Amino acid sequence: MQFKYYTGEAVCVGDMVRTGSGHLGVVREIIEPGTELSRMLECIEGGILIYENWDGKESPLVMAAPDGENWEDLQLVRRKEER
Repeated sequence: MQFKYYTGEAVCVGDMVRTGSGHLGVVREIIEPGTELSRMLECIEGGILIYENWDGKESPLVMAAPDGENWEDLQLVRRKEER
C-alpha cells in the first residue's frame, strides 16, 4: 500500500514531515493494512507511525489511513538523506 502527501508524493520511511499540530516529525513506519501491527495500533486500514519532536522529546503519532487518497494535514519537509 502506498500513502501519499496532499501534494501527491509518496510517503516514505525516514521522511521529515510537519504534522497538523505544527510539529516536525520523522516517518518511522508504514503500517500495512490487516497486519498485526495495524491491529495493535488500532488502524486496521493501515497508516503511518511518526515520531514528532515536542520541545526535544519524541512523541509517537499514529495516523490512520485517510478517508481519501491523501493526508491534507501532513506536509513533506524533506526526504531522508541517503548516506
